[in-house]
Amino acid sequence: MQASTFMQVAIDAARAVRGRTSPNPWVGAVVVRDGKVVSIGATAPYGGPHAEAAALAGVDARGATLYTTLEPCMPFEGKRTRPCAEAIIEAGVSRVVISLSDPHAPVRGQGAAFLRAQGIQVDLGDGAEAVTELLRPYLKFRQTGLPYVIAKFAVSLDGKVGAPSAGITWLTSEPALARAHRDRAWVDAILVGSGTVLADDPALTAREAGSPVARQPLRVVLDGRGRTDPASRVLGTGALVVTGNSSPQWRRAVAATGAEFLELEYGEAGIDLRELLRALGQWDIVSLIAEGGPSVLASLFDGGHVDEVHAYVAPLILGQSGIPLVPSRPGPAPFALREVAIEPLPPDVLIRGYTGDWSP
Repeated sequence: MQASTFMQVAIDAARAVRGRTSPNPWVGAVVVRDGKVVSIGATAPYGGPHAEAAALAGVDARGATLYTTLEPCMPFEGKRTRPCAEAIIEAGVSRVVISLSDPHAPVRGQGAAFLRAQGIQVDLGDGAEAVTELLRPYLKFRQTGLPYVIAKFAVSLDGKVGAPSAGITWLTSEPALARAHRDRAWVDAILVGSGTVLADDPALTAREAGSPVARQPLRVVLDGRGRTDPASRVLGTGALVVTGNSSPQWRRAVAATGAEFLELEYGEAGIDLRELLRALGQWDIVSLIAEGGPSVLASLFDGGHVDEVHAYVAPLILGQSGIPLVPSRPGPAPFALREVAIEPLPPDVLIRGYTGDWSP
């Protein structure tokens, strides 16, 4: 269903706060009276007001219509804010238009039912397709308890991720880099393997115009054997090192940087990625970008853990000097992306699409 004019205003408000509200969903709400927008609200960072409460604050909403992108919340154990359904009733709203039901079990269907029981007209489905697209990470997190995983990589035209022996370690242009940082700025975590840290010493920060943005994603390093240099830029406060077979001395050195540890079983195949994703879900990581290296990406694809692909393609041929995206070991079975979108970022191209078994 296409979004109405007023719901589109709410969707735009939700999109503006994407990535600032986790583990809560990014929601927008609009109060409308006599065909005019009275106020607009969006979800505040975790612990702050939800979109509906923000839109209702300080306005006379008696007899008005409230448009909201997600079902208003109800009381449940551990809730930190006042239930929006109660605020709507107290404000005297006569009609509520909702895009999607909230898949969160304590809320699912109950918010709408509560409002209807109080004599408020509730309409569901306005803009549902657009809001589903916007809330994909949250929807998966609430339905499965697992983070939404984006596999991001840059490749040459012949499928290589770089050619260090030829002095080529960075493939993409400034427009592509800026686009990648916009995604880093809204996800909850960035994941790399220790091989990428050893080869590139990345900071894994989200930056805008060269400066770090205020909210930074958790930096997650897979290092089962304890290879990461404690002086690496990725370490420090805001970093999580996932290990399983590393020395106490190395762990002490890394911990001294301010990084945290997550210890998981380390076997012949490395760290169990499903266990890792379950643990990150328990840390309220709703979304993450996996940025490499090739072995980590291949393992994520092999395990069916990837939900979305961001492939930056550069107009380069690296030939025999290049490192292939797919390692020499057996890689994932062939698959096609769904709902493919192509973004020109001259001279590069970003190809996006969905994969994996989960869909909203």
